[in-house]
Amino acid sequence: MSSSKRRLLILGPSFRRRKDKKPLPALERFDGLFFRVARKYLSKARDVDVVAMIDDLTLVDGNAPLAYREPEGSEWGKRRLPSEALERAKLANEKFLEEKLKNGRYSEVFLAMGKQYAKALPDLAKFGVKVIFPTSGGPGPKAQALKRWLTGGE
Repeated sequence: MSSSKRRLLILGPSFRRRKDKKPLPALERFDGLFFRVARKYLSKARDVDVVAMIDDLTLVDGNAPLAYREPEGSEWGKRRLPSEALERAKLANEKFLEEKLKNGRYSEVFLAMGKQYAKALPDLAKFGVKVIFPTSGGPGPKAQALKRWLTGGE
């Protein structure tokens, strides 16, 4: 991997979030497992940019300021994603990622989210990046895969 190429981390939406009144960067606002792993190990990964999926399934930069919003429902895992919402988000995310991924700036993309949320993303292969998307095992093995990816396999 050439040193000029960066890596992109796409975090899925999180039910857990910080309740601070003032807007916080997306990476700070959400407090789910993958966000906590990312915050802990990002300092070791100088070549990683972060993008977060928000409640409407669209992507924002990890440093985009977000106001606090109550999560929908009582449990995230039970949340149903209407196909119209997925399609709308997929179009918005395609534009967002086209802008991010053009010029071959990134060598790989790591998806830290459930399969349901990944349906709101366009086909990333067409952008010519390697996609890492751990889908087996529960949150633990996926969080470990994220940690390994961020720390370069330490």
